[in-house]
Amino acid sequence: MFLQKVWGDVLTCVVRTRLFEHHFCYNAPMILTLSESVVFTGVSGCFGGAPTPRALWKAVLRKQDFFAPFPEEVEGRLPDELLPGSVLPEVRAALGELFSVRADHIPLPPDLGIGDNPDFWFAAQLMYDALEDAGMPPAGERSDRVALFVGYDSAFNPAEVNWLWHSDVVGQIVATLQRFFPGADNVQMAAVREELAGTLPKLKRRHLELARGEGVVRALAQVFGICDTACLCASGESSVFAGLEAAANALRMNQCDAAVVLVLQPPLSQAQLVGEAALMPFSRARGLMPFTQTSEGTLPGEGGAAFVLQRLGDVRKKSVPQVYAKLHGCAQISGITPQGEGLEESLRRALHRALRRLPNGFRDIDYWEMNASGISEEDAAEEMLLNRLTANRGAHIPLLALGSAKTSFGHAFTAAGALGVLKGVLAVNHRVLPPSVTPTDESFRLRKPEQAYYWVQEARPWIASSMRPRRLAVSSLSCSGRAGAAVLEEVEV
Repeated sequence: MFLQKVWGDVLTCVVRTRLFEHHFCYNAPMILTLSESVVFTGVSGCFGGAPTPRALWKAVLRKQDFFAPFPEEVEGRLPDELLPGSVLPEVRAALGELFSVRADHIPLPPDLGIGDNPDFWFAAQLMYDALEDAGMPPAGERSDRVALFVGYDSAFNPAEVNWLWHSDVVGQIVATLQRFFPGADNVQMAAVREELAGTLPKLKRRHLELARGEGVVRALAQVFGICDTACLCASGESSVFAGLEAAANALRMNQCDAAVVLVLQPPLSQAQLVGEAALMPFSRARGLMPFTQTSEGTLPGEGGAAFVLQRLGDVRKKSVPQVYAKLHGCAQISGITPQGEGLEESLRRALHRALRRLPNGFRDIDYWEMNASGISEEDAAEEMLLNRLTANRGAHIPLLALGSAKTSFGHAFTAAGALGVLKGVLAVNHRVLPPSVTPTDESFRLRKPEQAYYWVQEARPWIASSMRPRRLAVSSLSCSGRAGAAVLEEVEV
């Protein structure tokens, strides 16, 4: 502890300079507080079946799952076989009518139409709710002391599709028709092109601006008056961890006074499902079955979450409605290491970086919100690492509690990590070990009584030692080797 304090004092220094006037208040000291605590002061979230964090928490406690069959008009058009060995799922946890926005909060354009990108307005609603929860509702003033980090990587949103139709697809259709009707002259083909283009939504500048992720980030910053850092953190399932790590660094370097981390997985289109099915296995079951011999793959989910982070020192100086949890550590690993190490090593590296400031490492963790995707390679890597990390846990240390929100809300792809972080933040705040839907298969491997861990099947009070605060780990993992992890702990204000 003494060495930690000395190291923290060494890292804390005051540098007065005018070189950083673009990022900091003019003539203000740049305070490098790399040991400063960062806390969650606002949250919002909406996942399939749960429109708010409160509803999500109730669903978790009741062990509900929200998997439902695809609508008949969609299911009839989806092929069973995409590529050899690739299939589409029969159920998903869809947002449905929850993919919406309250017009009294977010300014909607009067000519909002089918060519627009609805993801932007849904993201704006999540961001508004998180800021309001943190006691920072947008008031119209511009701020250079708020940072924004967005995880968004949606393929084939309506704005992008409209852009492609106008710019390329119509031309391809006309060229194909001309091959079938070589006798048609240029005037006839021009008339066909004009008629096809006339059936499409009119292409507007707004459609082009919001078609890609960086345009969504820029537009969110403009709507909420953020005129400093606004970045796109598109790292797949680990997007939330990349955003949290960047936000924590910005706060500790005094580049901002508050940071918003927003991650979004909008409704999955048929085209995106086809692409995902070619890249990862989907299950044909009606529920997720991780860590079992019958695991076939994962099930898709949809949703998004937003988090507001601030420095603990600033929170203590002013009236903040509430503090949910402390972000102890966070890390994101881009992929499998050049040495050829596998998924287990990628996840271990991510957890090691997130845990690096804990004196006893993983033994200081009470609960692990796992990836538990149902994909056999990912589950096997997690299980091997779990046994490795708990091998020397010791009889004097409580059993490690385990769970996963995917068993209720599915694999939310880009927002998968954000779902786990939201569940973890709520668990620390309520001081409850949350249950997860337990696979009914008798081969479920995380239910062995002789192990130093257990799968939480019923909600129970989180009994903590007086020697240390309650802590949990959240992680994500993908077959590509990308991994992310965060450590959350309770905090007294």
